Amino acid sequence: MKKTLSYLLACSILFAACAPGIKVLNVESLVPAKYPVAYSDKSIAILNALHINADGTVNYADGFLANMVAKGLKDGMEASEIFRGYEIPVYNLTLSNEEQYEELQDVNYMNSIAEQTASGLLIIIDDVKIAQPQQSISQVYLNAYYGKVFYAKISVPVEAMFRYYDSEKQLYIANHAASDTILWEAIAYRATEALSNLPEMGGLDTLAAQQLGKLMAKATLPRWRDDRRYYYDLSGANGNAATAYAQKNNWEQAMHYWGVIAMESTGKTSAYAAFNMGLGAEMLGDYPLALEWLTLAKDTANFPEIDGYIKRLQQRINDKNLIQQQLVN
Repeated sequence: MKKTLSYLLACSILFAACAPGIKVLNVESLVPAKYPVAYSDKSIAILNALHINADGTVNYADGFLANMVAKGLKDGMEASEIFRGYEIPVYNLTLSNEEQYEELQDVNYMNSIAEQTASGLLIIIDDVKIAQPQQSISQVYLNAYYGKVFYAKISVPVEAMFRYYDSEKQLYIANHAASDTILWEAIAYRATEALSNLPEMGGLDTLAAQQLGKLMAKATLPRWRDDRRYYYDLSGANGNAATAYAQKNNWEQAMHYWGVIAMESTGKTSAYAAFNMGLGAEMLGDYPLALEWLTLAKDTANFPEIDGYIKRLQQRINDKNLIQQQLVN
């Protein structure tokens, strides 16, 4: 909410200070993985590390909730572009509590598991812990239009260990202790209505476990993030034509007309057009060209928005290089 308000405030300032109007563009940016794992071309299997109690029974958290984490991880990975069309198998890995650490660190044992599952990369889910769901409700003042409303929520803390064993390298390439608080929220004018819009308390541990698996799948892969860009709505025949093509995502044609304005105009008008050219080049994936146009805009008539855009674009270039390294290394 704060980011949105800041952005709208910035846009309102721009509208007031600049002659041309502004067109806002919703875009998606590919950002690096939070917990990078080099999947490359390896075949993959997910293993649930099941802890055996002294009486020979399987611990509930391992036998059921670990499977729910595995399901979420499997579904999240298979939904990604990298694994689309590829089915990732899930197996149970039975370990006695006293031998757990030794077995997981035994290279020969782990290689034998990789051979049995025909997998080059084993993802072991271990130490699943899920706390009791916490429900709360409070009355808050939303704003002058909506007045007082009831805000209800249920939160479930959940955590698990994810280990990644590469049988070719014969070592663990990553170990991530992932934790999160899964949250469900509802707002209504009556407390009973707000509470009724929340999921039932029973089974929330299952939903939270699956959600943690899905979140971990996203965290180990480059992901798309919603972002915003804007460009200046320039006047005249060339400006109108450029805006019309930009609204159709025809950036080549839009850049043609913006380029004419940039070359034939002077001062801020030329800088606005050069700024737009930077956007067009970014949308076409030519980041070096985008930086060239933004630099030209800054040299022509520097205004604060140019520096901010240059920083975002440089970050996107850095992200692109990091993503390439994450997918290979």
